[in-house]
This record gives sequence, C-alpha cells and structure tokens, in this order.
Amino acid sequence: MPEIEIRDNPKLRSLFRNITEFTFTGFVWGLWAYLLLPLVNIVMWIIGLRFIEISIIEQLGYKELIGLVSKMGWIVIAVFLILRLWGIYNYKKFGKRSRRMSSPPVTIEQLAEHFQIPVEQAKYMQLQKEIVWENAGLSKIS
Repeated sequence: MPEIEIRDNPKLRSLFRNITEFTFTGFVWGLWAYLLLPLVNIVMWIIGLRFIEISIIEQLGYKELIGLVSKMGWIVIAVFLILRLWGIYNYKKFGKRSRRMSSPPVTIEQLAEHFQIPVEQAKYMQLQKEIVWENAGLSKIS
C-alpha cells in the first residue's frame, strides 16, 4: 500500500474557512478554560489558605492585625463622635426653627392672570385631558 502524501497549502484556504476555524477553535478553548475554572479555584483556595496560615499564624501577624483593628476602631469612634456632636450642634442651633414656608395654593384667578387668559377659559382648560397651546406671545420667556 503506497503512502498518502498530505500537502498543506494555507494559501488555498478561503477567508471564510479561516474565520470559521479560528472562531470555533477560540470557542472550544474558552469552553475548556471555563470548565477548568473550578479546579483552578480549588488550587487558589489551597494556596490562599496556606499563605494566610504562614503570614498570620507562623509569623505572628495576628498581633499586627489586632493592633490594626484597634486603631481602626478608635478612628471609627472618633469620626462617629465628631459627626454626632456636629449633628447635636446643628439641631440645637437650627432644629427648632421652621424657616421653610410653603406658598399658598394658586387660585384660578392667579393662573388666568399669569397666562393672560379669561378665568372661564382657565377653568375649562383644567378640566381637559390634553391641551394644544398656540399662543405665540408666550413662546419667549425671559
């Protein structure tokens, strides 16, 4: 039986075939990497746990951790007290005052005067669901 000679000439492949092959190959490599992620995750957990054991337990890093947490705790308490005292000061100075005055409801007469229309027309317009306004004088608001 004679040997089969295989000739690989990339120039004979079409652009569509190259794009299809690269897309399919990339998709399969991505799928393979995605399926490998749980194993990578387990290895990283083991490495991470060993790193934590070395840095915290063997090198007495827990003492530094306790010191850092206590410093952070004092900073949090100081910030809380500053903000609390600022809030108490503002409440004592401004809390009892009521400076915000609401304006009275607008009457039909004021509304008609504002839009320069008769009162009856303003009442009619309030009852409408949709209004088309064609007053050219009000298009320039200054």
